[in-house]
Amino acid sequence: MIGAERTERHGEAVAAILNDLIPAAKRAYQRDGRSDLQITVNTPVPYRLSDIQRSLDDIMGKLDKPESMAPYRWLKTRLEILSTDSRFAFMFGGIAVHDQMARILSRIYRIPVNGKPISILDLSSVPSEVLNTVVSVLCRMTFDFALWSKGAQPILLVCEEAHRYAPANPALGFEPTKEALARIAKEGRKYGLSLCIISQRPSELAPSILSQCNTTFAFRMTNLRDQELVRGITADSAYGLLDFLPSLGDAEAIVVGEGVSVPLRVCFDRLPPDQRPQSATAHFSEAWQSDQGDLAFLDQVVEKWRRQQR
Repeated sequence: MIGAERTERHGEAVAAILNDLIPAAKRAYQRDGRSDLQITVNTPVPYRLSDIQRSLDDIMGKLDKPESMAPYRWLKTRLEILSTDSRFAFMFGGIAVHDQMARILSRIYRIPVNGKPISILDLSSVPSEVLNTVVSVLCRMTFDFALWSKGAQPILLVCEEAHRYAPANPALGFEPTKEALARIAKEGRKYGLSLCIISQRPSELAPSILSQCNTTFAFRMTNLRDQELVRGITADSAYGLLDFLPSLGDAEAIVVGEGVSVPLRVCFDRLPPDQRPQSATAHFSEAWQSDQGDLAFLDQVVEKWRRQQR
């Protein structure tokens, strides 16, 4: 709602308004009249956006000074823009509100497993304005689920491109996401929750998170800063192996830490071509020598682009 930084225009004022309106909307949604719930802005209870908008209109009708009305007018306009944006249809697309938290948790954490123990959350189509917020909510929700389930369902949270969400530079990244990942790294093991962070630039990762990693898989590295960082978090007995970091082949890695009794140089099994992810480099020289596109292809791309649907 507010943006990446609360320092944006009306940011602090809008945050204070939402901190008041959202708990009230959540209490209004509780049709059974339960009074035992201590509802706050972070309580995982659904609410209706119409209740927020109705409360905004009521408050704005009572204000008599234009300057005091500015944050409310900004928030109302922001809600209208988000609710009509097709990219946010997954949040504002329906009229009715249903409490589907248990079903959502079942899909995300594979309960029951039914022979498919891995969930892949593809966030590439999530709007960039809310990407960091979505990652932050997922991390917080995973920790809270592990906490309240008392570790009954062990979970390994794998964070790809982790330097985007937990950068070493304090001026970059989204602070709530960094805090959520750091909490998982520091406290998650007590509740059956482990963290795996994957990055091509470990020197750009937040040191507080990287220092909590017990086992390191180091693939080929040519950057001296990255090599020195790996040396700093490994035992002296692995220094000889780490000299091979710049010359490692594909699917080769050096493993050090609690996961192995001694530092090892390993080679991972290769997946069959039909099971590999679409991450290979494009064949530029072959593509440039043939005419593969036409106007119909461009029309399809433009249509998907406008609908934000792949």
